[in-house]
Amino acid sequence: MSRPGKSSRPPCIRVSAALFALALAYALSLAARNGLADLYAEPAKNFLQEKRDADLALTDTEWQAIHANLRRALGLEPHNPVTLTELGRLHRIQLESDTLDRTAIERHGKLAIDYYEQAARLRPAWPWVWSNLALVRYELYQEASDAYHRALIRAARFGPWEDHVQSLVVELGVDTWASLSPGAQLAALVTIDRALERQPAALDAIVDSGAGWQELCRAAAPVAMVSPPDGKADELRRLQWHCAERGLN
Repeated sequence: MSRPGKSSRPPCIRVSAALFALALAYALSLAARNGLADLYAEPAKNFLQEKRDADLALTDTEWQAIHANLRRALGLEPHNPVTLTELGRLHRIQLESDTLDRTAIERHGKLAIDYYEQAARLRPAWPWVWSNLALVRYELYQEASDAYHRALIRAARFGPWEDHVQSLVVELGVDTWASLSPGAQLAALVTIDRALERQPAALDAIVDSGAGWQELCRAAAPVAMVSPPDGKADELRRLQWHCAERGLN
């Protein structure tokens, strides 16, 4: 028999209901925070992309406003890899300025790398973040570093058929060829091989000299004669044929 003022539900049910209520309240709170984060982040991301698409430089006021909104969004949703990459992108854009002194270059470069690396830890198979990490390190003259080589390799691995990633890996790889590790050189060669199928005109614009093609063809020749465990050598057939057609192998 139940007594007045006492719940007739067993204790386990009351505990379960309380836990469910707490979980629901947390989920609603999290959804509200994420929604508020989007309110700050989306307009900033869209405006930044529109400026880049139009090839227009950000004014200092615009840069500060975008930065403030993205930082607010990150405060509400600190583990959002997209917001982190947009902040990295925003700081990398500053490296394009001809008016920065060495201290400002190092500061923006370090912040860009930090944001990109946080995003890469959250989304490790995202080629866009790895290609942009490679770009920042290239702009900071870190082409001899293991971190630069690793970023190139992972961009090539995770974005093998994405045009932008292909172009960037090829351009950076060709420009820093002598500084690359064997693994990074192989990643660049494999990307060039794929670009011959997907965007040959863009590839010719990047490798715009006979000397450049000769160096790549010489590097590709011994690779094609071996059979590495990951099968990468098989992917150089297009490059081998291209070199043979031009009499460069």
